[in-house]
This record gives sequence, structure tokens and C-alpha cells, in this order.
Amino acid sequence: MGKTTVSTNLATKLSEKFRIGFIDLDIYGPNAHLLLGLPKVPAVEQGDMLIPPKIEANGKEMQFMSMAMFLPEGVGLAIKAEFVLDIVKTIIQFTRWDCDLIVVDMPPGSQDVVNYTLDLVAPRAQAILVTEPHRMSLSDCLRLYDILKLKEVELKAIVLNKYNLFKDAPAFEVEISRFGAPIVKLDWSEELQSGLQPDLFEELAEVVV
Repeated sequence: MGKTTVSTNLATKLSEKFRIGFIDLDIYGPNAHLLLGLPKVPAVEQGDMLIPPKIEANGKEMQFMSMAMFLPEGVGLAIKAEFVLDIVKTIIQFTRWDCDLIVVDMPPGSQDVVNYTLDLVAPRAQAILVTEPHRMSLSDCLRLYDILKLKEVELKAIVLNKYNLFKDAPAFEVEISRFGAPIVKLDWSEELQSGLQPDLFEELAEVVV
């Protein structure tokens, strides 16, 4: 249960009240479509701008974009960093979104993509920091928080994933409260491993809006 689980369920929950756009921005390993239960990856209409397809998740509609729409299943992507950034810009700036909110699932371990994406969307964007509540992750959180401040992106909430699995979770919660953002605790559960469970993300959705 990580960023993709949180962002996919959050987008699905928000779609109950808002017109939602959802972007899986993991260029090398997109898999949000699997969690959404899509039998196949929808096609993207092209004209002067890309038109994101509308999909249904949990009985609600949202617009969705993912690299999986352009990359066949099982095919690895071996391209230079500058081409990756071109893809990111296309998905964000050259796609005709018609929605109230856009949820972006940021890629893991790719600071170039994170920095570039924040440059494209700041200062209008708000960030949700998704982490696990153990001390080894604190330094990563501090660095990400510093980048958000540098890019003038508001930290809207902090999600402490798998809260019930870590004995140091309460102490971590105290330390990370210095960021001044609402903290949402999510316990690990088998339900979240099996598919969409948007009702478990009601608290996070309320914090976001």
C-alpha cells in the first residue's frame, strides 16, 4: 500500500462529488489502471491536444491518463531523461482536461520528474506527502518538504501509511507534526490489497477539499 494505492483511492473518492482528472505519472512502471480494474487500457484521442479518456471507477466517472496507454504490457521503457520530461509535459500541459480537480500519482525515486512536474504546476498545486511512520523515512520527508517549500507548493496533508505495523509510529507522528499539515493515518489491511476501497479514504478526501 503506497502512493498509487492512496492516489487511486483518493481520486475515486473525490469523483463522488467532483469532476476528477487522474494522472498516473509513473513513466517507467505505470500500474494505477490495474488497481482501477480496467479490463484494458483505454485509447487516447489525439488532435491539437490529447483528449483524456473517461473511465468508470466505483460507479463514478473520471478522466484518466497514464503512460500505460502508450506502452504495451510487459514492454520496458529505455529512454533518456529529457524524453521522459517531454512525456510529463505532454501529459500535463498538452492534454485537454475538463475537470474540477486533478490528482497526480507521482513516480517513485525520480527526483528529476518530481522537480520538473512541480515546476509545471506550481504554485497552483497542493501536495500530499505519503510515507510510512518509521524513523528511516524521516530524512526523505524532510527533503521532500524542503522541495515543496522551495517550489511554493502547499503541503495539504501527510498520509502515514501502514500505521498499525510500526511500533515507532506515535513518535514519528510527533516529529512530522512540525510540518504543520493535517496527518491522516491509514492502517494496513487486506482490503486495501485486494482492490479499490475509496470509503477508507473519506478523511483524506475531506482534508484535501
